Amino acid sequence: MLSHSIDSCKEDQEHLALLDPKLAPVLLLVAYRIIDTDDKGNTDDEYCPIDDEEEELDHGDENSHDEDIVDNDKDDCDLGDEDDNHTCERDYDGSDDAGTEESDDSDDQEEDDTLFFYSIAKRELLSKRVDEFGIHLYWITAQGWLLMVHLELYEIFLWSPITNQKINLPFDEDNFLANNNVVKCFLSHKPSDPNCIVLVVNCRDTMFWYCHPKGDVWFKHEYQSSMISTGEDRENVIATVKHLTAVGGRFHAYLNQDKAILTLEFLPKPTFTTTPVKDAPDPSYWCTFSTCFLLESGGELFTLSFKHPIECVDKVMQIEVHKLNLSQRIWMKVSTIDNKAFLVDCTGFGASLNAEDVGLKRNCIYFVRPKDKGLYVYNMERGTTTIHNPGEDLPDNIALEIVMPPS
Repeated sequence: MLSHSIDSCKEDQEHLALLDPKLAPVLLLVAYRIIDTDDKGNTDDEYCPIDDEEEELDHGDENSHDEDIVDNDKDDCDLGDEDDNHTCERDYDGSDDAGTEESDDSDDQEEDDTLFFYSIAKRELLSKRVDEFGIHLYWITAQGWLLMVHLELYEIFLWSPITNQKINLPFDEDNFLANNNVVKCFLSHKPSDPNCIVLVVNCRDTMFWYCHPKGDVWFKHEYQSSMISTGEDRENVIATVKHLTAVGGRFHAYLNQDKAILTLEFLPKPTFTTTPVKDAPDPSYWCTFSTCFLLESGGELFTLSFKHPIECVDKVMQIEVHKLNLSQRIWMKVSTIDNKAFLVDCTGFGASLNAEDVGLKRNCIYFVRPKDKGLYVYNMERGTTTIHNPGEDLPDNIALEIVMPPS
């Protein structure tokens, strides 16, 4: 296991890669523990042999899923969340508490320094020791960087679990990063870009903070929901803003009631604009509820609609993909994503990769669900879903989080 900590990887110094970049994208499993009955201290990186089971789900069988949740009240498309009380970041065990665990047991604290990564392409489980990770809050971004806050030293920085690179950020004078299930982090560009904006959105109020990497200060901005939308109430506007997606240096979200794209850009002050768009026809008569995610691919905005059957919102029967045609201001349904692979994290972000470059299956959508250890792969051509089991010894309700290659 690694002997140095993320704090020892100083900015602007040559950093040691934490993982082989060929393993990315990966699933992050922070709460997973290997029960070792051997008292020998293993200090090397450890590859864990696993029996990766693969099962193809039958979309026509109502009993093919392990959980069915009935909800007759929802008949619209919720963006990212399956309920209005969904927090921005899960705890490591899938709960709604802050994203760190504290223990009075020194042995347990030592175990907290071990991170487990599951390579989606290689289907390998790898453990890495990262000192003091257990006393950090973190937020995962679609670009593969984590916003980290040290709870004792209160250092704030961007960190790549893949490369182990660290980029310092300004001190949080407003203490808005004190609880990670209240805020959510986005990046407008890769952190090395001088135009990059680090955006932290409050998921319960009409405000956000932003800064530049290596900047000196966080700027606070408060907005009025009525200035953004007349058709959405305040709570819906807040829920929309917390699902922003970066495209070309701007942040975008979808106002469901207004049928409009919400755009946030920095000119240099933050400015909101809305663009009305038409919805594509939806012939799915059997579907009364869908969960939607936005993602960027090739500089264009896509929406993924996870279609649920009647009275069974926990089961995904189909995934429809639409691309925004900005010139015609309409969502256009697409039947293929060609050589791309889309990845969707249940915390609300989506990302796109060239499938062949990272060893994934082309024209497929990879996604994970809350409190479910399964990795699901939806094949756009066949319309089928395959589930991968990262390991039989993993708890069924473990929280998996997708970490992309850093960009």
